[in-house]
Amino acid sequence: MENMPEFNSDRREYFRINDTVFIDYKLIDRAEAERLGVIIQNPLHAGDSDGKLQLNTIQTAFTHLVDQINQDNREIARALRLLDEKINIHVQLLNRQNNKTKDSNPAIDVNLSGGGIAFFTADKLDAKSILEVHIELIPSGTTIHAITNVISCNKVQDAPEETPYFVRLVFSHMSE
Repeated sequence: MENMPEFNSDRREYFRINDTVFIDYKLIDRAEAERLGVIIQNPLHAGDSDGKLQLNTIQTAFTHLVDQINQDNREIARALRLLDEKINIHVQLLNRQNNKTKDSNPAIDVNLSGGGIAFFTADKLDAKSILEVHIELIPSGTTIHAITNVISCNKVQDAPEETPYFVRLVFSHMSE
């Protein structure tokens, strides 16, 4: 094995999956990318951080209490978890209704990894352009906010007419 340097040469840094997601993106300049990068790296700098911090604190306390209740009464704990899930689903539906881009942008097939994303688009994007990207995972409704750099954007001959360009983006900043 020592004489096989090419053994690991074709391994990717991140596992890749094909998935269907809602995606919205816009071109931004370097200054805006740096500003958003700080917010993504440290959500406490965001304007809505107090609300998010409160929700995280409440969720942690709720989970701890449900775990304690589960020791005495599994049915009540299960009912509480179901109510929590129901509330989460309602919040996701409200967020989707309030976000008009989800209505105008249908779910699309993407190739996604921890390092980047690739998909077909109608827009011709220049290599090295910077994009702000919002990705909503289906069906969880989890939203990823990212700053990306365009690696390449090539016209594909047999691509759908409405989305002829295949764009490859690498994440420079990404929310968890």
